[in-house]
Amino acid sequence: MKDWKKSKKAFFTYLTLALLCIAPFTASAAENRSLQRVGVLNFKECVEKSKLGKQEQSTFESLKKQAEQIMIQREKDISEVAAKLNDADYLESLSREAEAELRHKYKTISQEIAQQQQQLYQTLTQANYKILQKLTDEANKAAKVVAQRENLDMVFNDESTYFFANRLDITNLIINEMDASLSNEQP
Repeated sequence: MKDWKKSKKAFFTYLTLALLCIAPFTASAAENRSLQRVGVLNFKECVEKSKLGKQEQSTFESLKKQAEQIMIQREKDISEVAAKLNDADYLESLSREAEAELRHKYKTISQEIAQQQQQLYQTLTQANYKILQKLTDEANKAAKVVAQRENLDMVFNDESTYFFANRLDITNLIINEMDASLSNEQP
């Protein structure tokens, strides 16, 4: 029984000594964690307010308008053919071959429109993806520069946080860095 008490006392003595030895390290780690500085970035704001974001949005809108103009013209073409097909007097004036040709033209234009819509949708989707990727890359570069300059350990996207204090928001600093970087790249 005395051996058990001695070994129990020795165990707790060693445990206490071990804890006392590692306590400075855990306290130091806790202090370091509390000294970490973070920044929070609103990426959507970077897209909307940065020069590059505005430039890319303008390019995308231009591409979108071109696609809309193409589709408007194709819809006019099919509307003309549809009007003729819906005009009974006009159809009576046509031969069977001419009417069949008109119906075939309507079907062909309808198929072309569907195909063009699909192609334009894919083109716009790819363009949007490339724009977002470019903006993401530029925001990432700017975040690294700002983090180094401001002695930040981490930069989070605001969408990945539930809450953050406004003082942690570095979006404007990143927008400014993105704008400066764009100005340096352009001749």
